Amino acid sequence: MKAARLLLVDDNEDNLDLLTVILGEQYDVVSYAGAQEALTAIETAKPDLLLLDIAMTPIDGLQCLKAIRAMAGYGCIPAVALTAYARDVERKDFLAAGFQAVVTKPLLDHRELFAAITTLLTSVAAASHDRPAGDPGCDQSSVHHRTLTGPTDEGMIPHCGFGNLVELAMTASGPTHVRCQPTHTDPRR
Repeated sequence: MKAARLLLVDDNEDNLDLLTVILGEQYDVVSYAGAQEALTAIETAKPDLLLLDIAMTPIDGLQCLKAIRAMAGYGCIPAVALTAYARDVERKDFLAAGFQAVVTKPLLDHRELFAAITTLLTSVAAASHDRPAGDPGCDQSSVHHRTLTGPTDEGMIPHCGFGNLVELAMTASGPTHVRCQPTHTDPRR
């Protein structure tokens, strides 16, 4: 089985290097120090999941996600916001902007990040598998499906379904529960 390919974008070199090493133990990580660099290389990188720092300049994580989602084949690619903005109102704003998970930096325990990635990749694989033949789903035509692997503990992360928001409750021993919330696709909401 091939490891999932993650596109990591963070303009802080120390964070980028640390996350590349940590995530590289389980995944194929393609990392970039800026959003413009990532946007230019995304077709070559063909990621399965995005990890975007929110507070980048000149293009921030929200703008980067919007630009990637506008590209053919990436309209539904799962995305994790990496941010120091940890207030509930900010987390809700990031989720409303299209991120499926929000992980607060600095990462004191990398298991929260691994759990969010595993949940989202499992949801993508299940949504692809459950879709009727001929149904492209949410712009999945060029999302590069392959057998994905990651740090999973059978039964640890329940299936939330692709397109749902994922909230993780963490303890020192790992995730205690995952709460899934349906997203609203109606633009009037």
